[in-house]
Amino acid sequence: MFRPVFHLCAATINAYTILYDQLYIVLPLPAKELEDLPLQSRSMFLTMWCLIMQTIFYCIAFMNDIFGSEAKSSKRAPIIRKIKDTLFSLAFPVAIYVSLAFWSIYAVDKQLIFPDHIERLYPKWVNHVMHTTVAIFIIIELLSSYRSYPSRATGFFIIIAFNCSYILWMFVIYMRTGVWVYPIFDHLNWFARAIFITASVCVALTFYILGEKLNSMVCSSTSSPQETYANGKSKSR
Repeated sequence: MFRPVFHLCAATINAYTILYDQLYIVLPLPAKELEDLPLQSRSMFLTMWCLIMQTIFYCIAFMNDIFGSEAKSSKRAPIIRKIKDTLFSLAFPVAIYVSLAFWSIYAVDKQLIFPDHIERLYPKWVNHVMHTTVAIFIIIELLSSYRSYPSRATGFFIIIAFNCSYILWMFVIYMRTGVWVYPIFDHLNWFARAIFITASVCVALTFYILGEKLNSMVCSSTSSPQETYANGKSKSR
């Protein structure tokens, strides 16, 4: 019973936060061209990409709770279970990266990532849903559900494709507007920007491997509900 309730709550909290952001928060933009970006310019932020992905993941996880399977073996799992497992392999490293990157830079100099004039526009609960609970929720998911990771090659392809898509979008915005999405890039030269981006992708891949290893440990040390029930029946006989 915990899993469907948790998945529904996580999806609802994330979806409401996106809706609140779109309806009630008006960001001052440094360039008029940014006003034409999707989601009222929020599509330029990795945070929003992450939050939308997390919302989709928990919706799929909830649907899997109702119509799919939580069996430890997924060899004959329904398609929704396979989608959930594969999406988790992306959702985990992105959520951990967004949370750690944001709060690490915030601790050093918040003006580089969340300037005062922007921070004042966001209620604290919105900021924490975007940058804190995404990591907390995905860790709870890691510890409470069963999943089969895709192959390492497939997983790396997915995480690299996601990161490259966002990086490309960030450069498209810069070429169109002359504005960097994050103020930290204004303080770096092109070589430093390349190092920063490369390091960020490497960190994301590291978090992918961490999620893969932790998942292996969690799923190998526990039994699924179906297995527990079956074992109990066998012993009673």
